[in-house]
Formats: sequence, C-alpha cells, structure tokens
Amino acid sequence: MAAGPPSPGSSVSAAAYPDSPVELPARLQAGAMRRRFWGVLNCLYAGAFGALAAAAAKLAFGSQVNIGLRALGLIAMASTNSLMWTMFSRGLSFSMSSAAASVTVTFSNILSSAVLGYLLYGECQEVLWWGGVFLILCGLTLIHRKLPPTLKASKQQ
Repeated sequence: MAAGPPSPGSSVSAAAYPDSPVELPARLQAGAMRRRFWGVLNCLYAGAFGALAAAAAKLAFGSQVNIGLRALGLIAMASTNSLMWTMFSRGLSFSMSSAAASVTVTFSNILSSAVLGYLLYGECQEVLWWGGVFLILCGLTLIHRKLPPTLKASKQQ
C-alpha cells in the first residue's frame, strides 16, 4: 500500500523523488546577477539618502536657523528618510542576504556622510577614520564575493 501525502508540518527531501529535476544554486539561476546588481545599487542609494537625511536634520535643528530654513530642513529630512527606507527595503528584496544589504547601506552611508560633511561643513576626517572605512570595504568585498554553499559541499561537511 502506498503512503499518503506528507502531513503539512513534515519536510520532504529531494532524495525521496530521485526523478525530479534538481534546482540550480541561486548564483546560477537566470537573472541572479541582475538581481544582485539592483540589490547593491538600491542599498548604495539608501545609504546616500540616509546621509542626506542627516544633513537635512543638521540644517533643521541648527541653533541659528530661521523658521523657513527649519521647515525646509524638516521636509527634506522626512522625504529623504522615506526614500532611504524605500531603497533599503527594495535592496533587501533583491539581495541574497540581509547581512550583505545592511553592510552595503552602512558603507554607503559612512562614505556619503564624509563627502557631504566635507562639501557642506568643511569637515575633514582623520586617517584612522579612513582606515576603518577601508576595513568595512574589505569586509563588504568578502561578503559580496562569497558564493553560497552548493548541495555537494554541504553534504561533505
């Protein structure tokens, strides 16, 4: 007598159905590189919009700012903050892992904040700060270059 369908809570392995086609790893599926590119690009935009939101907040809550600039700064802060969250959520949906998306946004935000701080306020960062940015960039490169484990590699371990 044949067994009935599996219960909703149980998992079925691919070994139970040897004639079914095996799905390709995510990095080899059609459009995976394009999705990864859009995920990284959206995360870079999210970091830049976050830095713009911080600059607008500094303008809005400055000590000697008239009411018109304060209102303009609040509107700019709210709009760039909503754009940041929109781009971040889009980047998360395109990205293969939330860690890669979060580190990409963090790196973009730090770099954008440095550029905006220099352009708007004349702030210069120290060598130690740039060393930290370089280390974040190295970690980001490792995260984005790491290929997901294949089915054979996970069975060998």
